[in-house]
Amino acid sequence: MPATERYPFARRVLHWLSAAVILWATLSGFTLVLVELPPALEDGIGAFNVAATLLFIPFFLLRLGLAVSQKKPASAELTVRQQRLAAAGHQALYITVLLVLLSGVCMMERPLPLFGLMQLPPLLTPSPVTHFFSLLHHYACALLALLVAGHVAAVVMHQRRGVRVMHRML
Repeated sequence: MPATERYPFARRVLHWLSAAVILWATLSGFTLVLVELPPALEDGIGAFNVAATLLFIPFFLLRLGLAVSQKKPASAELTVRQQRLAAAGHQALYITVLLVLLSGVCMMERPLPLFGLMQLPPLLTPSPVTHFFSLLHHYACALLALLVAGHVAAVVMHQRRGVRVMHRML
């Protein structure tokens, strides 16, 4: 197998869709928490995040299914240790994204808007359980931000060392 074998097309598309949604939701979510915005803008960003991440859930589940069912392309450029670290990092990313998405849905105490097309009812009624999921969501989002930063740093490090890991996902 070539050292720079690419991921299948569907996995590459789902990777970049995931990257776009996760980066947007992370940056806008932290902005909502850390920056005081006009209420209308805050509500608009919040509603967009809920709708975008709700629509993202089936795509992420498809991505997860493909990651589990398809063999990862071989890479002769990475050591066995690096491959194991990469696998562990990816597992941590997948688990954390799943945790963020599920806790985000479970913490909602009001209807979930879908771009003005419809609203889904909340799964749970306001209670200590929804509060628990809200706390879990916030901590999982912080962990996801750290994991994404580590993922990007690893890609940059490998690219600078001449290991073309980025080529596999383009």
